[in-house]
Amino acid sequence: MDTDCIKDTVYHLGADICGIASVDRFTDAPRGFHPHDILPDTQSVIVFGKQFTKSVFEANSNAPYTLVRDILIERIDDISVRLSVKIEEEGYTAVPIPSSEPYEYWNEQERYGRGILSLKHSAHLAGLGFIGKNTLLLNRTYGNRLWLGAVISNLELIPDDVTETSCPENCRICLESCPQTALDGVSINQKRCREISATSTEGGGWLLACNVCRKECPYSRI
Repeated sequence: MDTDCIKDTVYHLGADICGIASVDRFTDAPRGFHPHDILPDTQSVIVFGKQFTKSVFEANSNAPYTLVRDILIERIDDISVRLSVKIEEEGYTAVPIPSSEPYEYWNEQERYGRGILSLKHSAHLAGLGFIGKNTLLLNRTYGNRLWLGAVISNLELIPDDVTETSCPENCRICLESCPQTALDGVSINQKRCREISATSTEGGGWLLACNVCRKECPYSRI
């Protein structure tokens, strides 16, 4: 399978965007969270995404946003698994990366978790955008409205160019809008964020109660 075939397959499976990063771009990955820590013979990281609808950010309730997010998790993970099967059928190895929890790494005291591979950093290295001050991936077509997934493989594919764009230096919208002051322009304090970011009821429902860092960012409206 060549690069064009991989991308055609990803789009056919329903992704809105796809990019590829070569494994040699992951030199700054933290120890234990490098593609080789998951699949030792990884050569390429295939990253893709599907967009949130713009209108959910206009709603006065976060229930629609929560619904879309939950559906996107299912669809992105389905693409990851189905793409991995197709790559294996061609005689290569391929491992799907979960697009959400579970966290194998979890610091209970700091309420801090890490996925086995950073999808937003992988997306940046695959040419899909840059990481904004709100710590979200910002894409020139879909703004910050992408839910991301990935597959790592020993396929040697042609990588996409990495963008060097960044947030405007004087923009502080997300930093000043965050009700928990959890953003510093580089990272997010997950403990503070988690204090209000999700709620549940005795009736069994749960809600992503805060998405201000995504909603207030100008990139949510691209």
